[in-house]
Amino acid sequence: MEKLFKNLFGVGFILLVLVITWGNLSQAQKHWVMDLVGVSFDRAQPITRLIEAPNNAKNPFTAIKNTVNNIANNETTQEQQTELQQVTRSFEQHATSSLCLKTKTRSINAVDKTSIYRWTDKNGQVHFSDSKPKQQTSREVTERYASKTQYFRLNLESPEQGLPTLLGEQLQRDVNAIYSYLSDRMALQHLRQVDLNLKVFNSAAGFESYRKIHAPSLNAVSGFYTSRNNEAVVMQQRYDQQTRAIARHEATHVINAGLFGRSPIWFNEGLAEYFEAYTYAELKNNITPAKQYHLNHLSSLMKRNQLPQLHEYLQLSNAEWRAKDQKTMYGMAWSIIYLLQSHQEGEQLMNALMAQMAESPCSIIDAVSFWQQHYPGGLAAFESRWRIMLLSN
Repeated sequence: MEKLFKNLFGVGFILLVLVITWGNLSQAQKHWVMDLVGVSFDRAQPITRLIEAPNNAKNPFTAIKNTVNNIANNETTQEQQTELQQVTRSFEQHATSSLCLKTKTRSINAVDKTSIYRWTDKNGQVHFSDSKPKQQTSREVTERYASKTQYFRLNLESPEQGLPTLLGEQLQRDVNAIYSYLSDRMALQHLRQVDLNLKVFNSAAGFESYRKIHAPSLNAVSGFYTSRNNEAVVMQQRYDQQTRAIARHEATHVINAGLFGRSPIWFNEGLAEYFEAYTYAELKNNITPAKQYHLNHLSSLMKRNQLPQLHEYLQLSNAEWRAKDQKTMYGMAWSIIYLLQSHQEGEQLMNALMAQMAESPCSIIDAVSFWQQHYPGGLAAFESRWRIMLLSN
């Protein structure tokens, strides 16, 4: 009897943790947990799809509920007890630790040292090289010319046929521009060195095979981010600019996880949508044209009085956000980031937000209160400016 009550208490505790924390988990955290208990989880779909699974589907929530009822009635089978123990262990070991999904980072002062040599040829011409030349007059000048800081380590890999040299260089520059753009707007003490693993597949078959192994719960067809390997995985598209856009989007999620850990979904997806659109040259020169299709869609909604209010939108949980029209959700996320970056008061709020998330990566941001504290006129003034931007489209 004592063992029975211990099991019942354990199940109740797990259910309580699940109910309280599920709505606050990021999509990456959710699909990680669901993978652990063997349930296919499409992050683009609302969680009600899981709860309302058909009777013949293997649903851990239903299994737990039925097992709890059976325990109360002393009707559990050995198979049910074994299954319950497996699910319980999974949540006990991973649920709490997954609440703050901040990837491992290093100090920006942890620089990969590359030896630099200076030497003069027989014609008096000075040369620099990262490999020691045969000339006896060469000397190492690493400390003089080596960088003192390093903001990320990019591991760019193409497991199949390899990448064209130009595309590889462009992807590296794009990612560097994203991090540079963010680092220019953050205090030095908030910057962390991120491992950014970018994997590009040349074929749909190779991409799909890798996805099934490393992210079986995601139904992505062109790219995805997985926190398990801290990597952005992209399928090469017909045109390089499309491949680069997908890579920028997914790489932004990796950088976001390293710098801020869990962040509001509108910020995470909005930032990814924002950087998806701009190449390194545009970011370097602060040329960030608007995404016209987002503006057109939101403007159309506003004219039909169907555009959500910002105070409601900013308070949506991840599950609620994913359950709504994704064209609207992504469009609003992009438009908020775009407007914040387009004027001084918005940039100041954005910088304050990134600072708070960097200092407290596991905290929950009350976006409405944050706007009230950090934007002149509060959220109402920002929304008025936002609607004027849409109206002028």
